[in-house]
Amino acid sequence: MSVPIYRSRSVSPYPGKTTSKRYNFEMPARLFFRSGLTERYRGLREVLEDWAQNEGQKAEGKVILVKPNCVSAKVRLASTHAEAVRATLEVLSQLRPKRLILGEGSSEDTLRAFENFGYLFWAEKFGAEVLDLNTDEFEIRYVYNSQGQRIPVKIAKTALYSFRVSLAKPKTHDTVIVTLGIKNLVVGAIQKPDKPKIHQGYPATNLNIALLARELAPHLSLVDGFEGMEGEGPVEGSPVFHGFALAGSDPVAVDAAAARLMGFDPREVGYLVFCARLGLGTLGEREWEILGGPLEAAIKKYRPHPTYEEQRRWELLGTELSGKL
Repeated sequence: MSVPIYRSRSVSPYPGKTTSKRYNFEMPARLFFRSGLTERYRGLREVLEDWAQNEGQKAEGKVILVKPNCVSAKVRLASTHAEAVRATLEVLSQLRPKRLILGEGSSEDTLRAFENFGYLFWAEKFGAEVLDLNTDEFEIRYVYNSQGQRIPVKIAKTALYSFRVSLAKPKTHDTVIVTLGIKNLVVGAIQKPDKPKIHQGYPATNLNIALLARELAPHLSLVDGFEGMEGEGPVEGSPVFHGFALAGSDPVAVDAAAARLMGFDPREVGYLVFCARLGLGTLGEREWEILGGPLEAAIKKYRPHPTYEEQRRWELLGTELSGKL
């Protein structure tokens, strides 16, 4: 049996604040993958069970926060499917968590979204608490505006101090090219009315997501790629049947692999590049071990957002801001 190699880096979550917290990733990063799916629930459950069998001990006995994507309380295509919530709560409830929480901080009405999308039935069935992160206790963290000045935002404490599970779907985006597991958790943890503060133009928005990810990156990322969104995402785009499921403990690797499956180069996605520079995960495919089949056969080119070419300018315009890392 080969001896696993671990990378360990000290990370300071925010400017001026030090921490002894260390992030350890097994190398290569293991990604649990299924493609060619004809049934959403079965595929998601399979990758989650693979993860639980190999790495589930990381979550045992902990407070687990499962964070779906409810950017809209009404548009189902823009939001996490109830069958994804079902599969996730079912598998995680078997890990004997201290508490199992289904939580989101929607820009709209979180609890109305949970009701509209059918989450509440599965939360009750698997003993999960329901939490609107907008009403949670909070701590102040800082992001940057477009001039490079620090501005405060309120972050839900449950998101800061739980075992975080991001339950995302692949969507194109109007600012950061794609939205996946990392962005889902980071933005959802910011309480209203502070959410708009993270959006400070292409360079600063990508930087802010990465800075907040130092304390909010998912410990487990699940991407439900059964159906994605292309074009004018993250809310008003068009459906794409894709038929894949992807999970892993390295949040950068999961998002980068999902971006590849959508036909995008993950090195074009600013917050993924910044997260990799910060040691939050692995961006390069040579550092991944994909369990369940190669990605190449499942790649489907998504139509990008109309502002895609402008969004790619994050690095050119963000040279000065990137010095904030």
